Amino acid sequence: MIDSIRPNEWKRFIWAAVACFIIYAAVDVWPMIASIASGELNTKVIEKSAAENRAAAFAEKQTGLKVKSAKAVHQTDKMLNGYLSKNKLVKIYAEKYDPSFPTDTFQVDLKFAGGGSGFVYVHMQSEKIVAWNLLIDGEPLPDAVKTEAVISFLSAQSFSGLDFRGSTLLPNGDWHGEPPSATIMKAQLKIDVHALNMDGRTVITKYKPAFAAPDDYIRYVKKQDTIAGFLTGFGYFFMSIVLFVLAIIYAVLYRRFTSFKFGIILTVVFLITYIIMNLNMLDGIRAQLGENEMAGQAAMITAIVTVLLTIPMAGSIYISLIAGDGLWKAQGRALWPRFGQKGYGDHVWRSVGLAYLFAIILFALQSVIFIGLRLTIGTWDTTDATQSPYNMGVLWLMPVLAWAAAISEEAVFRFFGIGLFRRWFKNTFAAALLPTFFWALGHVMYPFYPSSTRLIELMIIGLVFSFIFVRYGFITSMFTHAIFNSAAVGLSLLTIGSAPNIISAIFFTVLPVPIAFAIKYLSRKKEKKPPVTTTPPHLEQL
Repeated sequence: MIDSIRPNEWKRFIWAAVACFIIYAAVDVWPMIASIASGELNTKVIEKSAAENRAAAFAEKQTGLKVKSAKAVHQTDKMLNGYLSKNKLVKIYAEKYDPSFPTDTFQVDLKFAGGGSGFVYVHMQSEKIVAWNLLIDGEPLPDAVKTEAVISFLSAQSFSGLDFRGSTLLPNGDWHGEPPSATIMKAQLKIDVHALNMDGRTVITKYKPAFAAPDDYIRYVKKQDTIAGFLTGFGYFFMSIVLFVLAIIYAVLYRRFTSFKFGIILTVVFLITYIIMNLNMLDGIRAQLGENEMAGQAAMITAIVTVLLTIPMAGSIYISLIAGDGLWKAQGRALWPRFGQKGYGDHVWRSVGLAYLFAIILFALQSVIFIGLRLTIGTWDTTDATQSPYNMGVLWLMPVLAWAAAISEEAVFRFFGIGLFRRWFKNTFAAALLPTFFWALGHVMYPFYPSSTRLIELMIIGLVFSFIFVRYGFITSMFTHAIFNSAAVGLSLLTIGSAPNIISAIFFTVLPVPIAFAIKYLSRKKEKKPPVTTTPPHLEQL
């Protein structure tokens, strides 16, 4: 009989969840809705296909060459966006400079039929061509002719009020200018332009305007990224390998308490969802490489390597489930009930109910933590092309990553990690600290600064997950994690809009309910089956 979750356990958390829902709605949801309604947050983004067609038509008109292929990805100026966010200049920049110098664009990679390539940047809302770099053959222009052509071109743009007389020619022949009147705080507009002679006519082959964050900000961010990279590499990846090795050892040592038949289904689910997730993020890899003619091939190689690495990762999760099960049972706790045990269906159903309440509480807690971090250490965030929803191959599949993370992280860091350290330290709270710390380090490279931001946030969130796991079991913590992640991703899909995205957001957020209901139904059906009895065969009298 499974009795780890009482029938009315949800009543202990219902009012806390209601209060947290109000807090989260007031702090995060309502401001977002107000921003969308006022137009401050513009979610009306053109289709990638429209950006590709617009860029191809522009390049053909500009060069006279035929475009044979066009591929759009979402490109973002992580450095400038962070600077604007830190100094609360996002709204001012959007109103004054975004129409001509957007920080977020569709970067369209072009290939020309006769050879050559290029990159054209399209405004994500207006479809305006805002920058380009066409890598094609042509004859160099004399400096005087080139300077005159460039200044004439710039004067014809929508920002013709700027003074370009202080421009200079760089050693490589490119024109480089910094209009003194174009600044936002300490960020200065820089414009790079290049012109060539193509068949007797002057062609502007490069036009790259961008506001550059000040050098001291750039140095600080790069230092923080270096620290975050080290913490992730050592604290997360290295310790994950160490935990994998320890899981193999303890799976063998405690094999009599468990079975190697357990965990196969969850491992397969992880394997499928993780592969889907990574193949769906290839455009983010292309965007991260910037103006690289081999970006497509690099993304494909990355995809192949990722798929191959998924196999040992799946092995780590499988063996962590086995080792964790053995460790906990050896310590007198059965935190992962199995199908077929009496009361299993009710346990799963109650787990889902609690998981939704816990997810609401965690959303509010996360919002309050971030408010506290902004007030104390000055936390700010920025953008990251690798995590952009616009760089998802199939956007409505984005919530799949929620399930991959929920299964893997709860199996390795909670189920096995806490079980292992509890065996060593003989104290549950102390046992939760180290695996929570390793887990938190895996998120410090997210675009939040200082790099300690997510470490502090996820140490708190992780300890709450640990409480849920230790008190209510592996199934409850896994469902809570999946719902928490699915709802967060689903919210971004709702802001983007379109029927497939809205349906996906709702589907993945409520998915635990039909799963739990089906398990409950099948479990009760199995329990109602009469026991199979056999009559011993009649023994022939000798």
